Amino acid sequence: MTNAQFLDADVEAFQRVPAIEMILQVLCRSTGMRTALVGRVTETEWTACAVLDEAGYDLHAGDQLELEDTF
Repeated sequence: MTNAQFLDADVEAFQRVPAIEMILQVLCRSTGMRTALVGRVTETEWTACAVLDEAGYDLHAGDQLELEDTF
């Protein structure tokens, strides 16, 4: 498998877990944040695998950022 195929498989795996949406909602409610996500991090990239974006950041599962652009 290529890195892109592994990434797609990881994102798809999180989409198949019914509890992920509820977990992200609980995280938002308990922290007061309006965004929660599950990220996959490598040495160079950060990838959103599951996202609840009530803040309007326009984040979606599969979105990627250079690791140096994250905090």
